[in-house]
Amino acid sequence: MGSDDNVRRPNRAVTRLHTVFANKKLALAASALLAVLTYIATLHQSSNAYSPYVQKRYGLGAGDTHTGELRTALKRKQEGRAAVAIIRVVGLDETQTSNKGAVQYLVQIKSHDYPIEAFRGSVCLLGGNANKADSTPVKTLKRELKEELHFPDWVDELIQESSVVDDSRLQVSNDATLMQNSTQLEPGTVRYLGATVHSQTAEVLQRKNPYAFACALYEVTLRPDQLPNSVIYPRGANVQEGRVTLLTEEQLVKHAKYAWGYEHTMEKYFGMTTSNKQKGTEVANIPDDDWRDLVWTPTK
Repeated sequence: MGSDDNVRRPNRAVTRLHTVFANKKLALAASALLAVLTYIATLHQSSNAYSPYVQKRYGLGAGDTHTGELRTALKRKQEGRAAVAIIRVVGLDETQTSNKGAVQYLVQIKSHDYPIEAFRGSVCLLGGNANKADSTPVKTLKRELKEELHFPDWVDELIQESSVVDDSRLQVSNDATLMQNSTQLEPGTVRYLGATVHSQTAEVLQRKNPYAFACALYEVTLRPDQLPNSVIYPRGANVQEGRVTLLTEEQLVKHAKYAWGYEHTMEKYFGMTTSNKQKGTEVANIPDDDWRDLVWTPTK
């Protein structure tokens, strides 16, 4: 019995060791499987980074502080609503911009991780989507400009329903000189330039359905001292969806690519053909009667 016990003790120890090693192997296998599953999930998320439901962060990692307006607009079954502005800045000198030109335009450059891949790095006019609190396009424009430019004083001072010059008839004119010279374009002038419908195919959006929105176009003329400091002294992105910068007419016509079909807007505005066209976007004028009948405030 004594010799048998001596034999059994080493056998029991070996069995325990085998059990320990087996458990460690099982743990390693489980860890490896978890790592593989995590990697696959990451790949899946990257492949769907265009989707606003997956990619909830954009603008150099900034959070979506616009209450998910882009996601909400794209989910609507009806056409969306947007109000945007061509912002002219006059009287610039060499100390205020690296571009040459006394008149330049304040625009947004979409970020490298903007939810819609085709629009990344593209020029976009400042402004944005209407929400339930907006009863008119002017209210949408003011709210959006405040959010995007960090609440400058000039938005409330200049943009008033009663002071906007109605130049919407120029939207259907073929005379570009009328578009740019019909009124005194002094700093402080705000013009309404008409309404258009912007259509995007499902392919360009990388979504199941196409999307269209009615767009109210304005023009605002500013002095250089009314610009955000981040434009005069750039230090990176300063809005959630990208960064704002000054570009010349030549840059906008010959070199820029655009988001949301705004190349067609700028063609009409400057009276010149833009060099870069985004496939899958179309823009058409909205007749006055249809515009008057359009309900601005989103229902969803």
